[in-house]
Amino acid sequence: MVNRIALLRIYKMKIAQQSRTAAKEDGIANLIGQFGRWQFLVFATVSLVKLSSGWVQMAILFLTPKLTFRCAEFGDASHQIVENSTCYSDCSKYVYDATPFESTIVTEWDLVCERGWLASFTQMVLQLGILIGSVLFGFLSDRYGRKITFLTSITALILLGFGIPFSPNYAVFTTIRFFWGVATSGTMVVSFVIVMETIGTDYREMLGCLFQIPFIIGHMTIPLFAYYFRTWNSYSLAMAVPPLIYIMYFFSLTESPRWLLSVGRVDEAASIVKKAAEFNGLPTNKIEETLKGISEDIRSKSSKTLATYGDLFRTSLWVKTVCCSAMWTIVGLTFYGFNQYISQTSPDPFVTVAAAGAIQIPSNIISIWLIKHFGRKLTIMFAFIFGGICVLLLGVVPHTYATTLALGTLGVSSTAIVAASIYIYTSELFPTIVRNMSLGACSMCMRVGSMVAPFVSNLATTAPWLPTAIFGCAAIGASTMCLFLPETKGTTLPDNLDENIES
Repeated sequence: MVNRIALLRIYKMKIAQQSRTAAKEDGIANLIGQFGRWQFLVFATVSLVKLSSGWVQMAILFLTPKLTFRCAEFGDASHQIVENSTCYSDCSKYVYDATPFESTIVTEWDLVCERGWLASFTQMVLQLGILIGSVLFGFLSDRYGRKITFLTSITALILLGFGIPFSPNYAVFTTIRFFWGVATSGTMVVSFVIVMETIGTDYREMLGCLFQIPFIIGHMTIPLFAYYFRTWNSYSLAMAVPPLIYIMYFFSLTESPRWLLSVGRVDEAASIVKKAAEFNGLPTNKIEETLKGISEDIRSKSSKTLATYGDLFRTSLWVKTVCCSAMWTIVGLTFYGFNQYISQTSPDPFVTVAAAGAIQIPSNIISIWLIKHFGRKLTIMFAFIFGGICVLLLGVVPHTYATTLALGTLGVSSTAIVAASIYIYTSELFPTIVRNMSLGACSMCMRVGSMVAPFVSNLATTAPWLPTAIFGCAAIGASTMCLFLPETKGTTLPDNLDENIES
């Protein structure tokens, strides 16, 4: 017991020492402050893009609800008894029992029986788009800058959102959703990096977690769209209108000074940093000289200025890349799959989906305290294990509404803690020159998990215990990946490939 207490004290002392070192070394934060009015403005505006991320990825919950159907017209054979939700080889037309929805994509294009897999496939295609977008926009952002890449993805997001409600058939609907996913991924990956490169070390934990709140609000408000718009196309159109507010980014967004310095564009960085310092009420003298020194230091330490995805597998980074990729895959599998699982098994999907979203707000606030006091590694490990246990219990306890809601929301909230923490953890593990690419690659892995998730969730129709067993064991297994990674709490964001964070 004494040894454990001593080890904990040493761990906390090491964390505090890292924090003091980071405060001295982060030159940009010394010029514009850790967090002031300018950082707040960037955070408040850029984080709004996460609202649409929640709508895009959770829309499927009410596009493909569980329905009761029966055959209304047969071919040559006659059937005296027709059972509900039963497929017949000679059925030429299916009808659907009354539901809260006037129409869904299931009823619109008869996605039942031999076509039933298409309901999960359209979500898989969306996540495939997000996967490809993570790689594409991560590369473009590191190569050409955060601002132009972000604005390109915003433009595509708005235009494609208005195309979905007018899809004439399933093929067009799914194709547009694929490109919608690509655009959404660009907004997600780039926006987080912009925020992380803007704020100082002391505020990374808090704002990195709070940055996820708009996504949660998007998750919570999906049932409102579905409740007031009962057809699939009016529901989709309603979600396409709010993103018009993102046009403001064309007038308010600035390039990341940290990225500008990493590619040697000191004059542009100095202009932005000077305005930020003035806005925060800080002195602006010697900014150009200081930034020139920072840029030269970054570029002198780095062996190359234009990085590629291959650099993520260099000797100093490959362990981080592999471990982070594995954890992000499990986050995608458990978060999206479990949300769909509990929405399909709940008698009131409106309440359950909203509750699963609402519980994530206190989860994110708790994660701020956890990662600040116990670091990134312990927080992620604990949340993975606790969430996995909750999901495993759901597969063995009686399936009442109370137990499903309680264990389901606890499982989702634990995954939300991991999701909030792992964004911060990954952004701190990798240097500026490949930070967006690393987040893009990890986000790609999350999409692999989320692509598989609907099919795992649907296994409940044949083996009710199987989805919870897969989700729970995967989460517990993912916790072991943290053992191979260093703690990053309080460290300065590395800028080049030759910098490394030691355990």
